[in-house]
Amino acid sequence: MSAIDPDDSYHYLEVRGRVVSIEDGSDMAFLNTMALKHLDLDEYPYREPGQEPVVVSVEPTHTTGS
Repeated sequence: MSAIDPDDSYHYLEVRGRVVSIEDGSDMAFLNTMALKHLDLDEYPYREPGQEPVVVSVEPTHTTGS
């Protein structure tokens, strides 16, 4: 997984790791929790018909950044 600072593309974070679980996310519980935290909305607003959400948990083994 990686993230780049939108104000300075030379600042980034990269996390590598091992997938420890993949879970069905169709109940939308995880996405709704993230929507509340980051969008201040009770429900995730961007789900499209036919999408099948999954929740992937990763055990970090390496990180790097600047």
